[in-house]
Amino acid sequence: MSEQSVSTQYLQLNVRCNPEFSEVLIAELALLEFDTFEENRSGFSAFAEEEKLDFDACKEVLERYAERTALSYAIQKVARENWNKEWESHYPPVVIDGKILVKTAFHEVSEEYPVVINITPKMSFGTGHHATTAQMLSFILQYPPAGQAVVDAGCGTGILAVMAEKMGATSVIGFDNDPWCIENSLENYRLNQCSKISSVLASGIREIENIQPGTVLANINKNIILRELPAYAASLSENGLLFLSGFYSEDVVDLDTLAKSLGLLLLDSSEQDNWACLIYRKSA
Repeated sequence: MSEQSVSTQYLQLNVRCNPEFSEVLIAELALLEFDTFEENRSGFSAFAEEEKLDFDACKEVLERYAERTALSYAIQKVARENWNKEWESHYPPVVIDGKILVKTAFHEVSEEYPVVINITPKMSFGTGHHATTAQMLSFILQYPPAGQAVVDAGCGTGILAVMAEKMGATSVIGFDNDPWCIENSLENYRLNQCSKISSVLASGIREIENIQPGTVLANINKNIILRELPAYAASLSENGLLFLSGFYSEDVVDLDTLAKSLGLLLLDSSEQDNWACLIYRKSA
């Protein structure tokens, strides 16, 4: 880990709430630069880099849910560490479409699956448990990037890049703006014996030079996708595919309107737990 990442100041948000609201609150806060969550009996703790956190947006989310359920919260500064170490060692394997198994190296699974992905999550997003990641993996299985160059935008753990190589991609570039994600994704590439993937530190696809991928994967959030969509479309090769997720079902209209204006044709879509996933093809 770099000296810069070690010195980064983090904030810990401790939330006490009804257990049935924990999951949806975590999903909302994941869109506000919180990158790690640790559940407990009374609620959960969330962690974010101090300089990235939008306090007003965070307060708005919490107060909105406080109108619906008993909820209290407090914020404190903490030193950076691997806070979800305990969670890492206890999260269960995930099976998607009966064909994709996502697990840690220590999970012992007797059943056999066509695709097995080993992930050490650390503090990065992407374990297959969240509906957005699960839908993206499912669509990569349905529309395999065999023989294609692939870009994984906002790679997190690198799980989608690993899936792309396992589905026949000739090369994969993952990028993220968090040094920790780059470190974690490289570890997961090695863990899965991937030889065609690399990860680089970048804030957008425009920073990746000399690429014309046949597939772009972007499981991020609505605002970033709206900002980056023109660049995704421009980078794609003719008839290339764009996989999008990380947003709610009600956000689809805004994203679809922009995508169509850029010459992208909706090929497929899905919804799970009010999280959506869209697949576009770049028209000739």
